[in-house]
Amino acid sequence: MAGGCIEELLPSDSVADATSAAKELFAATMVEQLDMSLDDHDRLIAYVLGLSHALNIAFFTALAESGEAAPKLARMSSTTFDSQLLVSEAVAQDNPHLYFEIQHLNRYGREPLAALADAASRIQELVSAGDEEGFVDLMLRGRKYFELRG
Repeated sequence: MAGGCIEELLPSDSVADATSAAKELFAATMVEQLDMSLDDHDRLIAYVLGLSHALNIAFFTALAESGEAAPKLARMSSTTFDSQLLVSEAVAQDNPHLYFEIQHLNRYGREPLAALADAASRIQELVSAGDEEGFVDLMLRGRKYFELRG
C-alpha cells in the first residue's frame, strides 16, 4: 500500500497490542517514550537521524576530499572542529548500509537533505558576496531557534 502505514493494515487491537509490547521493552530504561503516528515518527526522524547523519557525512567527505592530511588538521584544530570531528568519526565507523537505508527508505528524508544543501549554498553565497549582515542574520536566527528549545 503506497503511502500507507502499518496502522491501516492491522486491526486497531493489534496496533494497540504491538504498541504496548514495544513500550514494555523500554519500560526499565531511562528512555522517554513518546506516542505518535508512524507518519509523524518518520517525518521527525528524517531530521533527527537523517539530517544529522547527512551533515556529518558531508563534513567528513569534505575533509577526505580536501587533500589535507588528518594529522595536520588535528594539530591545528579548535574546540568546534574537535567536537565535530568526534561526532563525524563515530558516524564514519557505523554501518554505511544502515545509514543508506535511513536516508533512502524514509519517504520524508529528501526534505532535510534539500534543506541542508540549501543552507550550505546560502552560507557559500553570503560569504562569497561579503554579505556580513546576511551571515549574521543566519547566526542570529540559529540562536533564536535554540532559545526555543528550552
